[in-house]
Amino acid sequence: MDKRKETTVTVSMGKLNFYSCCIAFALAIGVSFLHSLLSGGVQIEITLPTLFLFIIAMLVLVCIHEAIHLIGFRYIGGVPWSELKWGVNWKLGVAYAHSKQMITVKQMKKVLMLPFLPTGILPIVIGLATNVQSISFLGILLTAGCIGDIALYQKVSKFPDDAQVKDHPSKPQFTVYE
Repeated sequence: MDKRKETTVTVSMGKLNFYSCCIAFALAIGVSFLHSLLSGGVQIEITLPTLFLFIIAMLVLVCIHEAIHLIGFRYIGGVPWSELKWGVNWKLGVAYAHSKQMITVKQMKKVLMLPFLPTGILPIVIGLATNVQSISFLGILLTAGCIGDIALYQKVSKFPDDAQVKDHPSKPQFTVYE
């Protein structure tokens, strides 16, 4: 590995948060428009039980999002369960899934995008189909939360598919060995 080119790929949390807010705002406008077309209007009602259920659903879906990354590392990257971990970096305010073993760029791209549809887009579609705005809004927040995965996907795509990726244990960054 010492003769190979080493590149550390990182993303700015400040930029990610800004873009995530912009995406959430744009999606909220678009999805609200679709709800109004489908049902003749948008009604926003926030109650304490609804807020409580929303927070629980958000936490559960974030855990599912990270678990899907772990499943990707295991079955796409071939990483044993014992070499995987997940947690929360409280300082950065991000949940993470981590592989202690290196995988290829091609595998990493798949692992990064795996949770996008089931935990981001699917709740929006279900919310629109059932006309339940809170489910749509949950999907909007989770889709905006995928911005870090999308940014890392964009950056890792610049490397050859057979290059090796070493994941950082707790930050949204990794090192690529060409």
